[in-house]
Amino acid sequence: MKYQKIWDKTLSGDEKVEYEFSIGKRYIKLGIIMWAIISLPFMFAGGIGIITFLIALFYFGFYLREANAFAFTNKRVLIHRGWLSTNTISIDYSKITDIHIREPFFDKVIAHTGSIAVNTAGTNTLEVVLQHVEAPYEIKKKLDSLKDR
Repeated sequence: MKYQKIWDKTLSGDEKVEYEFSIGKRYIKLGIIMWAIISLPFMFAGGIGIITFLIALFYFGFYLREANAFAFTNKRVLIHRGWLSTNTISIDYSKITDIHIREPFFDKVIAHTGSIAVNTAGTNTLEVVLQHVEAPYEIKKKLDSLKDR
């Protein structure tokens, strides 16, 4: 598993990761291509285009994947956000009240991604959103099957 170091810090003794995922690869590729096109006219303007593209390459090529790790275990949903400063959210399956799929036009048609909103009971935050994930309906089916066990 790609994010095993993260999950090892969080999992209890009898818990195991059933499925892990992150931001969709096509969304990341499109972001890099878009910023390359935006940076191109500025390549010879004092290096601004190069700097802009390198920042976008770092953001889309490294940061988004490393800073957004999601997992379904046999007991709960784990959401890990951040790279240098991190935030991990854990949602027990019994606390999940609703799961919503959102597929805005750009995400659905061009990037083939969507968002999964998980509503919970008994917390200050009413929903946790996993944005730009590939095949959100398939991920929802996996979550439903693990939740119903």
